[in-house]
Amino acid sequence: MKAWHFTNTHEPLVLNEVEEPKAGPGEVVIEMKAAGLCHSDVGLLEDEGWLSTLAKQPITIGHENAGVVVELGEGVTNVQVGDRVGVCPTTPAGAPGYVADGGFQPKIAFSADALAPIPDGVSWEQGAAATDAGMTSYHAIITNGQAGPGKKIGVIGFGGLGQIGTRVAILAGAEVYVAEVNEKVWDTAKEIGAAGVA
Repeated sequence: MKAWHFTNTHEPLVLNEVEEPKAGPGEVVIEMKAAGLCHSDVGLLEDEGWLSTLAKQPITIGHENAGVVVELGEGVTNVQVGDRVGVCPTTPAGAPGYVADGGFQPKIAFSADALAPIPDGVSWEQGAAATDAGMTSYHAIITNGQAGPGKKIGVIGFGGLGQIGTRVAILAGAEVYVAEVNEKVWDTAKEIGAAGVA
């Protein structure tokens, strides 16, 4: 199969032939359906400071991953073949694309303990984004911000994370205000339920 390898900063990804992954003990193989391009992926391509976070070079990057479980390793009982899953990059297993080959290839092998189910009504793209961007926004708004009924929440910036955070806060019952310099997205902020935008 083909994989997009990161070889070094200031170099483009390289499409290389690689062996198909096998599930080791406690691992699964996931057939990728979507993989996000995160700002940290772009950082890795341009900033040598990220190199120390990699387990190896070359490595297939991509830590925002969603797909279908196609193989179970020894001892895996929390998922089944055919399950729709996302890979959480913040578990003790680490982040795919950093500690092991990530999602910029057709299949990955990774720890079953890092998996989160993706409901049938959620698209692959949404599931992949939820593993990092969604989790980051949720943590900021709910865990740190304590959003809920009776709370007023301010969201600064209405890009990808800001949009997710705004919607999470609204669904939690908070009154949400958005600060965003790009006036072209103000209507979207109001449409998803922001009480105000400036």
